[in-house]
Amino acid sequence: MSEPLETVEVIPLLVKLAEAEREARELTADEAHREGQAAGLELAQRIVRDLAGLPVEADSGRV
Repeated sequence: MSEPLETVEVIPLLVKLAEAEREARELTADEAHREGQAAGLELAQRIVRDLAGLPVEADSGRV
């Protein structure tokens, strides 16, 4: 069992997550860019994993 992280800076994490969500919504406004939604959500997941210090193996590539 791995040791829990001592601290995670929550505010920067939430800001980046909100930015990624906003970008995903903008990309999906036009049907030609609908696949951008999946890309935006994947980006948000990667940002969360990166800021939480999770290993690359945690990135499954699934949305």
